[in-house]
Amino acid sequence: MKKLLGILIIVCVFGNSKAQEKGGLMSHLLVNVGYANLNGNYFKLGPEVYLTQTNGNLIDLSATANMAYFDKQFVVVPELGIGYQFNAKKVKNRIDPYREYVNSTFYSARVNVSPWNVTPEIGIAMAGIVEANVGYSFQFADHDHTSFDGIKFGLTIHIPTIYFVSEAGLY
Repeated sequence: MKKLLGILIIVCVFGNSKAQEKGGLMSHLLVNVGYANLNGNYFKLGPEVYLTQTNGNLIDLSATANMAYFDKQFVVVPELGIGYQFNAKKVKNRIDPYREYVNSTFYSARVNVSPWNVTPEIGIAMAGIVEANVGYSFQFADHDHTSFDGIKFGLTIHIPTIYFVSEAGLY
């Protein structure tokens, strides 16, 4: 788990490097907020990084806290995720891809890992911002308050921070 978190941090740091000027990946920081159901209802919250490729597809890296009440206990399930979003309409403007995303639909494939389970998911996202997803969770360790084996579905809102923390392409 620590190794995955280290990889996520390294990718975030180097995603903003000079590789952008040579046609490499361009990174965008987001905040994901959402709802998930896996043997109970969870509120999801956490940071996320989109790495925009030159073809308009996205590599999605996330660290999420899934919060719920089970057996009158507040439970937080940390989760790391890596995904790939296929852009149905190719992006022309690499400096600010969100202008082009307004008319785009993304098909996503993702894998989320927590200390108790692994969950492959597929989904569809409108404008790269509102995503509906479904998957199946495979539990590999027991939890004191709940089970993580079964079908998982959810709705996630990816809130871009591009206009608050940076001006894309102006380095």
